[in-house]
Amino acid sequence: MDPLENCTEETEFEEQLRDRLFNPWRIPKTNKAKAVTLDVIQQLQAYEEYHHLRQRRRRRADQERFEAAVSAIVSNLVYHHVMGHGEGVRITRSNRYLGSRSRYSPLVFTKSLPTILDCLKAPEMAFVVMVLGHKGIFGRAKETTIWAGPRLIRRVVEHDLQPEDFGLDHTQEVIQLKRIKQGGWDDGGLEEYEDTPETIAYREQLRAINAWLEAAEIEFDECYWPDGRPVDTLDRRLRRVFTQGRFDSGGRLYGGFWQHLKKETRLKGLSINREEVVELDYGQMNPRILYGLCGAQPLDCDAYDIPGYQRFRPGVKKVMNSMIFATKRLTRMPKGVRKEFEEQHRVEQVMQAIEDAHPAIKDSFFKGMGHEAQFIESQVMVEVLLTLRELEIHALPIHDSVLVAKSNKDKVKEIMLSCFLKVVGVQGLVDEVVG
Repeated sequence: MDPLENCTEETEFEEQLRDRLFNPWRIPKTNKAKAVTLDVIQQLQAYEEYHHLRQRRRRRADQERFEAAVSAIVSNLVYHHVMGHGEGVRITRSNRYLGSRSRYSPLVFTKSLPTILDCLKAPEMAFVVMVLGHKGIFGRAKETTIWAGPRLIRRVVEHDLQPEDFGLDHTQEVIQLKRIKQGGWDDGGLEEYEDTPETIAYREQLRAINAWLEAAEIEFDECYWPDGRPVDTLDRRLRRVFTQGRFDSGGRLYGGFWQHLKKETRLKGLSINREEVVELDYGQMNPRILYGLCGAQPLDCDAYDIPGYQRFRPGVKKVMNSMIFATKRLTRMPKGVRKEFEEQHRVEQVMQAIEDAHPAIKDSFFKGMGHEAQFIESQVMVEVLLTLRELEIHALPIHDSVLVAKSNKDKVKEIMLSCFLKVVGVQGLVDEVVG
C-alpha cells in the first residue's frame, strides 16, 4: 500500500479503513504549535543522548530530515487529536518508501523514521502510542497505526492547540505525472519528469488557486457529517494529475475534502462565506470538446438523445464516452452498462446509432482521444478558477463542476460559459445540479 496515494477479521479491516492516512506535508503554522514541536525535538535529542543512541552529531542535512520527521509526526497526531477523530493515523515503516528521493518524496520519509517512532513511544517519552502493522501473510496487511500519547495530549491542552495552528508545506509537488498503465492490474504510478516552462506555469497556477482556497471561509454543518464522522474543512489542497506520461493528457484536479462527499451531503452541509452552496455542472462536456477538436459546431439537441434510444440516455452516455476513450471498437458493453439497456440491445447497434447521430465527430471515436479531451476539460476548469479568483469569488471544483455560494450562481454560470468558449471554441452547457 503506497503511503502517498490515497487483519484477518472483517471488523479489523473496516477499522483500518477508518484510520486516517499520515500526511507527511503537515507542519506547525503558529508560534505555539512550533513551540510544542521544538519541545518534542529537544526532548527526543536528550533521550538519544542519555541512552547513548548516537555516537556523533547528525550532519546538517540529516538533522533537517530528523527535525522534519518529528515535526510531521507531532503535527499529524495533534491535528488528528484536536479534530476529534477517534481512529488512528496510518503510517508506513517500509524501506520500500523510506529514504527514496524524488520530486514526490517528502523530506520526512527518512530511513530513520521507524527509530524516531520507537523513541517517541518509549515509556519515559510517551509522546506516541503505536500499534505495529504486519504484512498479512495469512490475511490482509495492516499498516502501523499511531495516536497522540499522554504527554503530547497534555501539551495540546496546555497550549490550547487547534486545527488552525497547523498547515501544509508548500514544497509539496502539486503537479503529478502518471505513467502509462501496463495492464488492468497496474494503477499507473507516478513518473519523474524534468520541469519545463509549461509545468512551471501549471504549478504556479495551482499554488495560486490553493492559496486562494486556503483563505476562503468554508464551513460544514456537523448535522450532515457522513456517518457522524467530522469533516476536515481545512483539507483544501488540490493537485493536478496528468496521465499517459504526457502533459497534454488528463490534468484533472484532485484533493479537497468536498470531493469525497456525496452530492446530497455537500449541497446540504457546505457553506461558503456563510452562504448555502449550489453546484454548477458542465453538460455533455466530452462530446462538445470532441466537436471543438474537430472544428465543428455541436448539434442543438442533447448529444446523448440518440434516435431509438431516448429512454436509455444514461447508458448511451456511458457507451459514447467509452467510444471516445477506446482505441478500437467495443465488442461488449462497458462494465456496469449492460443493465442500462434492454436485453435485445447490442453494443454494436448502440455505437452505430451514436455514429449516425454525430457524423461530424464520427471519425474521432476509437482514437483514444478521451485523455486529450480530459486535458481540455481540465484547462477549462483551471481557467474558470483563475477567473473567479480575480473576481474574489470562491469556488470548489469537482472535475467538471464547481460549488459556489448561491448568490454568485448567475455570475459563475456566465464565467463558466465564457471560459468554455475561450478554451474549446464552441458553446458549452452549464446546469445547476439538483440534490
